[in-house]
Amino acid sequence: MMIRRLGHDFAYTFLGLPLAVVSFALLVPLFAASIGTAVVFAGIPLLALTLLIARGFADIERVRLRQVAGPATARPLYAAAPEGAGWFRRLTAPIRQGQSWLDLLYAVVNLPIAIITFVLPIVWWALALGGLTYWFWGRFIPYGDSNDVFIETIMGADTDHNRTVLYTIIGVVALVTVYFVQRGSAALHAALARTLLTRR
Repeated sequence: MMIRRLGHDFAYTFLGLPLAVVSFALLVPLFAASIGTAVVFAGIPLLALTLLIARGFADIERVRLRQVAGPATARPLYAAAPEGAGWFRRLTAPIRQGQSWLDLLYAVVNLPIAIITFVLPIVWWALALGGLTYWFWGRFIPYGDSNDVFIETIMGADTDHNRTVLYTIIGVVALVTVYFVQRGSAALHAALARTLLTRR
């Protein structure tokens, strides 16, 4: 069960960064262009298109969120244009929907969170893997006559044996705690998505 949860959390945070980068790179320029052309009619349909695209990315995030947080994270209801409304009201319907603006806001603020929740678990996995296998790959690193002050402080002397012991300990600690780091990263990312993209 723990391994399965770890796999879900890792997939959630690992895929979150490329989605955040794509949505940010697409939606921010579109929003800026729509605001810049707001004085003319072209800005209105461009803004509506931007919000519709933001809704599409938000729907992808809601699907991903349900995989780690359960079915309670349902898609919010988007108010439709009233029956018989003119073409202009139908065109600008996304602009009048508060949830569409929250979807756009999520695309903007999600990028730094996605970077943190992507990098931190990757670093932790690298520490675990690197530390536990240092006994093998460490022998190929030429250290020369230089002494590592950190290792001398911890182990008393900078020798191959002490270096291997220290990095193995670091690897074991990282492996033991990687579940909590991965869980916390996924929970942080999911909390932002739940706050902005789901019913409260």
